[in-house]
Amino acid sequence: MKILIIIISLCIGTISIVAQNTVLEKRITVVIKNMPMDKAVEKIAAEAGIHVSYSSDLFSDCDVANIEAKDHMLLTVLNKLFEPYKIAYTVHAGQLIIYPKKTIIVKEYTIRGSFCNSDTHEPISYATLQIKGKPKGVIADHEGYFEFTISELELTDSLTASCLGYERRTFSSDSLLVKPEIIISLKGKSLEIDPVTVEAVNSQIKKYKKAGNRSWFTTGSMYLDTHGQQVALYIENKKKENGYIRTISYHLSKNGNVEAPFRVRILEQDIISKAPGKDLLQEILVVQPPQNTDGWYDVDLTEYNISIPDNGFFVAIQGVFPNDYSYYANDSGAIERGKRNTKGNDDFSPKSIHYGQRINYSGKGGSNTWHYSLSHQWFQMEKDNYSVKISAEIGIYSDK
Repeated sequence: MKILIIIISLCIGTISIVAQNTVLEKRITVVIKNMPMDKAVEKIAAEAGIHVSYSSDLFSDCDVANIEAKDHMLLTVLNKLFEPYKIAYTVHAGQLIIYPKKTIIVKEYTIRGSFCNSDTHEPISYATLQIKGKPKGVIADHEGYFEFTISELELTDSLTASCLGYERRTFSSDSLLVKPEIIISLKGKSLEIDPVTVEAVNSQIKKYKKAGNRSWFTTGSMYLDTHGQQVALYIENKKKENGYIRTISYHLSKNGNVEAPFRVRILEQDIISKAPGKDLLQEILVVQPPQNTDGWYDVDLTEYNISIPDNGFFVAIQGVFPNDYSYYANDSGAIERGKRNTKGNDDFSPKSIHYGQRINYSGKGGSNTWHYSLSHQWFQMEKDNYSVKISAEIGIYSDK
């Protein structure tokens, strides 16, 4: 939802009125009877020849749609469709963006502060503060600073502060609002890790094995933007082995900004669509590779105790934008964050931007690679699909 809000804010300042009117004045003919609202919107967009973007829960309270239009303007059709609901829309770069109208005023509170190492008092880059049990959270910038806005309804929730390599801390939301600005100190973890941290009855680790795409060959690399773009690799579990995910690895290109942070995601496979589904890694985990990274970058997930599903799992990499664009782009404050114009030379590589990571891929096994679109849907390329170079090390138990 946060990504959608960012997109909408960009639209307000940059949208061309002429281009918007051209799209909304398109005439379409469509008949919709007893169709779910999301399907109706997709059908209307297809008739108009445009892409559409909306939050997956936007239409959860809508009734089935019934509408018939013959040679009507898209504007007229949409107004009639959304008339009973608190739903608004706009057009940006030829794309229809649908979002909820803000009519209910809920008081909000902003927690401001920074993360630091409890021993050295040095800032902790890209630590996260997250509402416990919910996907809502904030990522600190490279200096450990953050601002996190919560609603009045979330004052009773607990917040978890975390960062890879540090012990977690939990706070009540209201306790972090007692001062205008707070400092959250995290204690570094010991480098020693117990041989087996995943408990299982009568089980012992039999072996470790690598899975995923460990190809020696690199065909090219794809650029990851910093507004939520994701790419994921499906890792099968053909033998239904019982085990856990120990380490995951990303093959990063030195042609990207290897120091740029990114989010690590582990997702289950949706039973119906076979696409990435719910998060298996519940915590918002953001990592920052060292400057000299060129090739495989490993992330130890032992402490998260993630069991291998029988039907396999996805490992994804997601670009993030922790509000310090100019720091990584080597630009002054003259660059307005998030609004740099880009022109790409190919499908995956806007080379005028150097903020995000570039992840390598090979030409083998492209059927296992999935991409996340602006319309908040996972998809696979119909042609020239490639296999992103992501792998996992798995600990296999001996009792199965």
